[in-house]
Amino acid sequence: MGYKKLDEVMELLNDELDGFNKSIVRLERLAQNTNNLKIKADTTEIERLLREHLNSEKANNSRLDESVRGITEQISKARLVPKVQLWLHYSIWITSLIIIGYLAFKGSRLDDMREKAFAEGEQEVISNLKGYFDQNPGHYQSYQKWLKEKDSVPNQK
Repeated sequence: MGYKKLDEVMELLNDELDGFNKSIVRLERLAQNTNNLKIKADTTEIERLLREHLNSEKANNSRLDESVRGITEQISKARLVPKVQLWLHYSIWITSLIIIGYLAFKGSRLDDMREKAFAEGEQEVISNLKGYFDQNPGHYQSYQKWLKEKDSVPNQK
């Protein structure tokens, strides 16, 4: 009984070897066919795709450059302070400078105004006293007497 199984196993191995040999023959034929094949490398399609991509990237870059230039121009034209507020600020400065100049001019003439006011006041007092003394001649005589006494007494200051 042992020989029978051994025969079966041998037969199976023989079938497998035949199948393997046939596969090797077939593989050798295919290898000869591939050796006879000449493949030409053609990169024109890849080059065309790369050119298209390059052109689209150039277009995108030019659009981006234009956008950046536009933004740069807008930023350079932008102001932190609105024009109306700026003009209002300048007008306040100019008005302040005019007022300061006017007050400085008036202040420089203050001594002249004091002298003029003193002279006017002196004249008014003299005219008032003259009118008073004209109405009261007795008081004028008392005043004259007082002046003489005052002039005779030396200043004790």
